Amino acid sequence: MNKKYDWDQVEQFFMTAEGSGRISLKEVGERFNIPYQTVRRHASTHDWHSKRYRAWIKREHGMEFEDHLKAVYQEAMDRG
Repeated sequence: MNKKYDWDQVEQFFMTAEGSGRISLKEVGERFNIPYQTVRRHASTHDWHSKRYRAWIKREHGMEFEDHLKAVYQEAMDRG
């Protein structure tokens, strides 16, 4: 198979790039010289945004997404 882009490297950059907020798919495309629609389709197919959000939850709250969701739900139930 002929891989035109190193998607592992591109995804890693998307997941870890910091700066003034999170990096956009458009910025990723510009950085790696990949058309935006190509990046968008690949990111969607491979669930990049969800992976990045889950990694953020783990970093910020020290737990997996599902555990955080349960904790938030339980907190809301305890209040109401």
